[in-house]
Amino acid sequence: MPLVAARTGRAPALPRQLRDLGALGLISVFGLLAGDWVASLGLAVLFAGWKYLSREPGPPIVAAAFSLQWLQVMVAMVYVAISGRQIGEMRHADYRPMMLIGLACVVALFSGFYFAAGFARFKRYRAQPLSVLPWSMNRIMVVYLATVAGSGILQELAWSTPGLTQPMLIFSRIRYVFLYFLITRLIKNRMPWPWVAAILFTELMLGFTGFFAEFREPLVVVTIAILGMMDRRRARTWILVGVLAVLGVLSTIIWTAIKPIVRREYVGVVSRTERLGAAITVTGATFTIGGPEWKYQSDSMVSRIWAIYFPALALKRVPSIVPHENGKILWGAIQNVLTPRMFFPGKANLPSQSDEVRKYAGVWVAGRETNTSYAFGYAAESYVDFGVPLMFVPIFVWGLLIGFAYRWMHKHIVYDELRIGVLIVIVWSTLAYYEASWLMMVGPTVTIMVIFGGGAVLVGRFLRGTSKKNLRARPRANVSAVAPKPYRLSP
Repeated sequence: MPLVAARTGRAPALPRQLRDLGALGLISVFGLLAGDWVASLGLAVLFAGWKYLSREPGPPIVAAAFSLQWLQVMVAMVYVAISGRQIGEMRHADYRPMMLIGLACVVALFSGFYFAAGFARFKRYRAQPLSVLPWSMNRIMVVYLATVAGSGILQELAWSTPGLTQPMLIFSRIRYVFLYFLITRLIKNRMPWPWVAAILFTELMLGFTGFFAEFREPLVVVTIAILGMMDRRRARTWILVGVLAVLGVLSTIIWTAIKPIVRREYVGVVSRTERLGAAITVTGATFTIGGPEWKYQSDSMVSRIWAIYFPALALKRVPSIVPHENGKILWGAIQNVLTPRMFFPGKANLPSQSDEVRKYAGVWVAGRETNTSYAFGYAAESYVDFGVPLMFVPIFVWGLLIGFAYRWMHKHIVYDELRIGVLIVIVWSTLAYYEASWLMMVGPTVTIMVIFGGGAVLVGRFLRGTSKKNLRARPRANVSAVAPKPYRLSP
């Protein structure tokens, strides 16, 4: 059976010292290339996050989510270090204070999660057998194809069913759970890598036909599957991860360029095939121009990912011009959960983050009147609500709550394969986006915990009970091999 990649025993002192010296050197070089000490501090935070969050039993799901939040804070510095160019937003705002606050928010969130999830009890973790679902490869393939087809239908229906829009959109993500099952089975059975590449390519093409950047999730799922099923101490594993990272960057640059055209076609209610054709046409027309266009689109991509500019402007205006809200924004997100649209059909439409950007950052950006929303983010909202340092308290508490839920699912989801597949979707949906507002974090988190977390617990128990009944009819079978005991966290 496949094993959870892990380090066992004590590492030799010299290699560990060399590793620490290498990390220190990289931190220093990164700061020199970026020309800013904040860059060195940010890279040190990234290394510390991976050191502690990678204690997670199984693939590093939480560390991957932490990395994306870190990137949304630090991507402008990374871009300067690599290209030597600053994006326009860096020249029009005093961004350093907000970057430091952003790093502190990410640390507070994942520190709360770290302690509540029980990672602090692990200095290292030992490799353990992964219990798999009692399903064949063929069954997983058929169900995966069905969920791919069904997700598109659910997304179309969701927007025409106001009371069920959020649950239907969240349930459509079940395809990524079965994508994880499929990729891990392919890797386990040593299937040719072109199979994995073909599946990923198909997912990317489907992602480019959606309204949002739906190509990201398949890349994340495949990367986590590789880190979970392959030996992380081997160079081949990290070469594959590096290839996927480059593919992710290229896909993001292309999406930045074609997004306006694709969304216009999407609103025009054309088929996926027609939207894919439009995406390919626009991509070819955009990038055949040459190097200047690539530079422009790269700058645009970094500007889109970097979630610091508007909060940095708000930092100058609150509370000197606009007063703190004293918890109004956070309480509004909680009230939204307590009044679901299914039972309160007359509830007003959710406010757009563009309204917050206009009010607190003082920039008139496009808003709901043009079906547009500019991100403000939970960190900026917490600052507007409470100011420094009280703003870190609700963020830390939110991390604690997600961590306790994570720990409960680790305990009650029977099959490791099912648990990991579900946790990828849950953790990525609740912890990966620094630009998400409280409104888009609190409500969807409750929904996804109920649908995926509670659903996985029930499905696991049902499958275990069914397996036991089948094995009682065949006394010679090994019950423990098919119906494993629930996974337990232990130091």
